[in-house]
Amino acid sequence: MMKTYILSNLRIPSREDITLAEKVAKELHIPPSTFIINRIIHKALDTRKKNYPVFVYTLELEFSSSPPNHPDLSEFKPLKIEIPPPIFINNPHPYIIGMGPAGLFCALAMVENGIQPWLFDRGEPLEDRLIKVQDFWQKGILDENSNIQFGEGGAGTFSDGKLTSRRNDAFTQRIFSELIKFGAPEEIAYEALPHMGTDGIQRIVKRIREYLLAKGCKFHYRTSLTDLVLKEGKVAQVALGNQWQEPEIFILALGNAARDTWKMLYERGITLEAKPFAIGFRIEQKQSDINRWIYGNEQWAEVLGAASYRLTCKTGFTFCMCPGGKVIVASSEKNTVVTNGMSFSSREGDAGNSAIVTAVNANDYGNGIWDGMNLQISLENKAFRKGYLAPAQKAKDFLQNQNGSHNIHSTCLPGIYPFNLNNLFPIAISNRLSSTLKYCNHIFPEFYTNSILIAPETRTSSPIKILRKKNELSSLSAANLYPIGEGSGYSGGIISSAADGWRLGERFRIR
Repeated sequence: MMKTYILSNLRIPSREDITLAEKVAKELHIPPSTFIINRIIHKALDTRKKNYPVFVYTLELEFSSSPPNHPDLSEFKPLKIEIPPPIFINNPHPYIIGMGPAGLFCALAMVENGIQPWLFDRGEPLEDRLIKVQDFWQKGILDENSNIQFGEGGAGTFSDGKLTSRRNDAFTQRIFSELIKFGAPEEIAYEALPHMGTDGIQRIVKRIREYLLAKGCKFHYRTSLTDLVLKEGKVAQVALGNQWQEPEIFILALGNAARDTWKMLYERGITLEAKPFAIGFRIEQKQSDINRWIYGNEQWAEVLGAASYRLTCKTGFTFCMCPGGKVIVASSEKNTVVTNGMSFSSREGDAGNSAIVTAVNANDYGNGIWDGMNLQISLENKAFRKGYLAPAQKAKDFLQNQNGSHNIHSTCLPGIYPFNLNNLFPIAISNRLSSTLKYCNHIFPEFYTNSILIAPETRTSSPIKILRKKNELSSLSAANLYPIGEGSGYSGGIISSAADGWRLGERFRIR
């Protein structure tokens, strides 16, 4: 009988010409015929020794006889899956508000149980949304309901398409399996830093839509949630567009820009609370410099791809690194500017960018439920200039609190204007961002020497949480209202949002 084990810390230099099976046999001092490699569990790149990058694998192996003694070999233990009680419903068409990862994957889980949810979004189908985004960048025309934040696919459709997650549970693994089913490369299931780029994410979103439509789901675009009525601890009615409706089950899969919806929910008696988040700016650098800092020689990028970094210290951290990408203005409200990063799957651009942010909480903005959101709004309003240009500054000038040169070049869409970012942020936040920059420069000398800062980065996560019951996942205020995903305060990023949606969706059954 075959026995399953996990081999961790299998290290293979990137230039070493050897197969995985040969390396395992050599590491364990056994012939290749005595084991089978079931799957790669994890693959990471160790670049701590410059000019000597090493791939580090974790593998699932099966042995035909007793395995050898080895410090990195342990018996396989399946992930524990807690099966919560099902939620029985009468109407096979629960309503899902939001077509981002949480909403789409909640729907995918439901159709497995024969349920046909109806999905609603204030934005447009992805094809139409792409046109609106180009109009915004090229002509300065912003549709407040269909833009980089709102519309089919959610904000992740204009990003680096990162698929990282801090959790390694059955739900996360299921999301990777689903993505692969819809055309994502199989490596995303085990790579330490998987990504698909904005182009890859957009392809997947279209295929998910086609699949859900074939299963009998309905998609309602350009349809906003504008009101609801609570009665006896449940949502009795909802206003979607210009029509009042009475869904049995109501799922909120909001994005983290749903400010008007949060306020409506609060006014109607849904329990919300403020939550901490992070703000800062994007830093843009030559990708060749980043490759050199990480690999030791920029030519390694020809073998390993564009390099990425992730740094953290007491005062802040880097976030959402986009190798070979662009900085984009991602506004969802008129006369405001908010930045983000975006790259395609090839990551072939000459520049890389990352958010550099600092955590903020009530000590920074006050104890009111809307105070954190109002800090976001104030920064986004202050940053605005005609044409939705973003304020930018050389990093060295920011650290010296100097206005600096007007001669600044950036990939930023639609463009930038020179501005001293110390005059944008409150002084305490500027100081923490400065300390974070200096820390990054300690790790990678010349980190900020030729770098450009573009601001503000304010939408790292939701400033609001819609409180829900831990096990039931329903709102504290309404038994048939289920808040999920990033805009509800329970995830951050594509994978965690999708997993939160799947976790809820798979529980529903037709009575």
